[in-house]
Amino acid sequence: MAAAVIDDTTKTIRSIERAIDVLACFDHATPQLSVTDLQKRTGLSRPTLYRILATLTGKGVIRSFGEPQRFALGHEASRLGANWIGQDDFVRAARPVLTRLWKETGETVALFVAVENSRKICIEELQSTQALTFTRGVGFMEDLETGASGKAMLAFTGEASSDPAFDDVRRTGVRVSEGEIIEGAVAVAAPVFDRNGAIKGSVCVFGPEVRLSSNRRRDCIDRVRSASEDISRTLGYGSAVASAAE
Repeated sequence: MAAAVIDDTTKTIRSIERAIDVLACFDHATPQLSVTDLQKRTGLSRPTLYRILATLTGKGVIRSFGEPQRFALGHEASRLGANWIGQDDFVRAARPVLTRLWKETGETVALFVAVENSRKICIEELQSTQALTFTRGVGFMEDLETGASGKAMLAFTGEASSDPAFDDVRRTGVRVSEGEIIEGAVAVAAPVFDRNGAIKGSVCVFGPEVRLSSNRRRDCIDRVRSASEDISRTLGYGSAVASAAE
């Protein structure tokens, strides 16, 4: 018997198509959506949409939060995305430290990696539960040279590894940006290294300037630096800062 072949004539499953349509509604510009938002974007009836959301939430592909209820991509979507770019093990190793950092700071915490064409992508994000917050969303992609999370990696990559513009990252182990991407937002990022001493990614905390000022920002810097070192050790490497200084 000949093996089955999937082509344009193969019948599809409508319920799966609808679920994918729901997932496609989430992007870096709209990482959080309400039922009303999703209904407008998909054209699905409310009962059908609720069944899809319940299924996706149960599988961890999306998560619900807040009052009124909103939805965002969940940990399983992060895992699938990370697996697609070969970073599943990285996310799994970093998640306990990211969760600790999220609890310590109360701000949005994210993990980034560099990808082709001098870009970076968010492969994991834990969003702040505070009313005023900033989020980029898993799958968000932008130029590596933009923001603290990219520059924390760039400082140890290629020609930039000897660029004086990145001396602060190599000296302190962190990069801080203020209003570089979003007005009023502060980002604190630190590089993560693999067991061979190569840059693996960066861990970053985002928050509003009104909360991340003076003493609290210094505390956040220390915690982000510590988190990056802990993740690096988990990957088989020692202190990122100490190793970079050797």
